[in-house]
Amino acid sequence: MYFTRLLTSTAAFAVAATIANAADMPMKAPPFAPPVVHQASGYIEVYGGWGSTRFSDNIGFFNERFRGWALGGAGRGNYWLSPNISMQLDAQAEGTSYKVDFGGGGFTANQSSHSYLIGGHFNWRDSQRGLLGVFAAAGDQQGLFDFESRRHVIVGGEGQIYWNQFTLYVQGGYDTSVGTYFFEPQAWFVRGTGRYFFTPNTMLEGTVLYADGEIDFFFNPGDPQNFKIWLWEAKLEHRFAATPFALYIKYQGSEAKFDESLAFDQSKVTDHRVLAGLRLFMGQNTLLSNDRQGATLDIKEFRALLPPILN
Repeated sequence: MYFTRLLTSTAAFAVAATIANAADMPMKAPPFAPPVVHQASGYIEVYGGWGSTRFSDNIGFFNERFRGWALGGAGRGNYWLSPNISMQLDAQAEGTSYKVDFGGGGFTANQSSHSYLIGGHFNWRDSQRGLLGVFAAAGDQQGLFDFESRRHVIVGGEGQIYWNQFTLYVQGGYDTSVGTYFFEPQAWFVRGTGRYFFTPNTMLEGTVLYADGEIDFFFNPGDPQNFKIWLWEAKLEHRFAATPFALYIKYQGSEAKFDESLAFDQSKVTDHRVLAGLRLFMGQNTLLSNDRQGATLDIKEFRALLPPILN
C-alpha cells in the first residue's frame, strides 16, 4: 500500500515538473514564408527587314508600290514597386527607307518615314494569373513625302491572362495628335495577342489589331476622312540556353481603307513586311519568365500603319 502511494506521488510530481518546464520554455514562432521579391529586368532589341507598301485609289489616278528596308529598335524595363504592383518603361523607334519610282517613268528617289515613341505602363500583377493596368505614351511620326513631323499621344488600358504555357494579351486605347498640323489623324484601337511557349525559351506569338478613326485636314476643316485599319502579325522567337540573347523572325501585314471625302478619293493601302531581330535580356533567365515577371508589355501604334504619304 505504501509502495503504491509512493509510485502515484512520484508520477504526479513528474507530470507537474514537465508542465512547469514547458511553461518556462520560450515560445517558437510559427513558420513564416518571406515575401516574394521580384527582380528588376528588361531587354533591348534591334531588328531590320524588307517591306512592300502599295497605295491605290478607286479611280486609278494613283496606283503605286513602294519597296524599302526597315530598321528599328526598342528598350523596355520592368520594375516591381511591391509584390503585386509593377511598372514598365518603353522607348521604341523605327524608320523605313524607300526607293520610289514615280509613275514607272524611270525617275527614282530615295525617301524615308520614321517614328519614335516613349511610354510607360502601370499595373497590378500576379505572375501566376495575369495583370491589369493602364498605359500612356507620346512620340513623333513623319511619313514618306511628309514635310512635318507630328507629335501624338496614346492612352489606354490593358490586361493579360496566364494559363500554363499560354498568355492572352488584350489592349485598347486612343491615339490623337497634339498641336496643329496639315494632317491630324486620331483613332480608337484594340489589339489582341496570343503567346504559346513550346519550351520556356521557344515562343510563337500572333497579334491582330483593329483601328477606327479619322483624319482632319487643316485646309478642309469639317470634312474629315474616315479610315479603318487591320493589322496581323506572326512571330517565332527562340532564346539560346545559358545566354542572354534571343533571335526572332516576324511577318507583319496590314490593310488601311480610307472613305471618300471632299479632299481625297476612296483609297486603300496594303503593307507586308518580313523582319528579323535580336534581343538582349537582362534579369530574366527564360522567355517564359520574362513574359510572366519581366517586360511583357508593348505598344503598337496605328499611325505606323497609315499610308507612307499621310502618316
